[in-house]
Amino acid sequence: MNHPEHILGKSIKLPLLQQIGLLYQDSASRVGWHAHEGFEVLLVLKGATTYEFKSGQTVVLHGGEFLVVPPQIVHRGEHEVRSPCRICGLALTPKLERSWKNTAFTSANLVHISKSLNQSSMVVHPLNGPLRQIVQNLMGEADAFWGQQDDAVTHASLRTLVCGALLEVVRQIHMPTHEPDYIATAAMAHLNDHYLESVSIEELSRFLGYSRTRTYELFKSQTGLTPKDYLQRLRVQKAEELLRQTQRSVTDIAHSVGFNSSQYFSTVFRRYTGQNPAAFRESNKNGKATGKSVTT
Repeated sequence: MNHPEHILGKSIKLPLLQQIGLLYQDSASRVGWHAHEGFEVLLVLKGATTYEFKSGQTVVLHGGEFLVVPPQIVHRGEHEVRSPCRICGLALTPKLERSWKNTAFTSANLVHISKSLNQSSMVVHPLNGPLRQIVQNLMGEADAFWGQQDDAVTHASLRTLVCGALLEVVRQIHMPTHEPDYIATAAMAHLNDHYLESVSIEELSRFLGYSRTRTYELFKSQTGLTPKDYLQRLRVQKAEELLRQTQRSVTDIAHSVGFNSSQYFSTVFRRYTGQNPAAFRESNKNGKATGKSVTT
């Protein structure tokens, strides 16, 4: 994307909204410590990423999930890195005076919404079908915004979609939660146990007792990742530990986490961390971080 990553609420005349954060990432980026004045709702459509909080808590978000971060809570991507993902972040200020302006909400509605967001903070929720569609439409309308920033219809559409997303978030928060299906849990456990091997989708399908197509569809729908993407992320996480804790060579580490080629390992590692293995080791040794940092 060539557009800026944020649309400010004031630019579309929506006091309820501080900003919309839009990320379409096929490779890792940096996200340093930051906080928002109001609530931040992180809605992940694709991929997976991990946030860490000053309290020491970490939260993993997969495609098809959302998280509410309370006001003034300092957080960042784990180790200042956001893994590849497609994510929409809504920074909302429902407690501010006149936040109801240009919305379908009353001030009483926003009091209820604030209580719901606060009660569900730091809990991962599933992204249901209607909410996913609203977020997809919102991201599409945001693309249109950069081509016609003075268009009143585009502004109205963005305001409507933001309010619709917030309403569906609250509905989803109050829906009964369901235990995840066996398929994703079993598949991830199998990959965790066999990440050093060349685990194919066919082999995973045989283990689970599903067809290749069904295994792929169920795994992706429940985790937001393909089995291959999950396996590569897992291998990179194992490699990060070895780079931090040992002085073993990059080639040795590549082979020890399941890569046959150190060159391919370096390519995959950069994609998920934003650094090559040597630079990652050096930055962790010196307690520094490099690269572009964003705040969603």
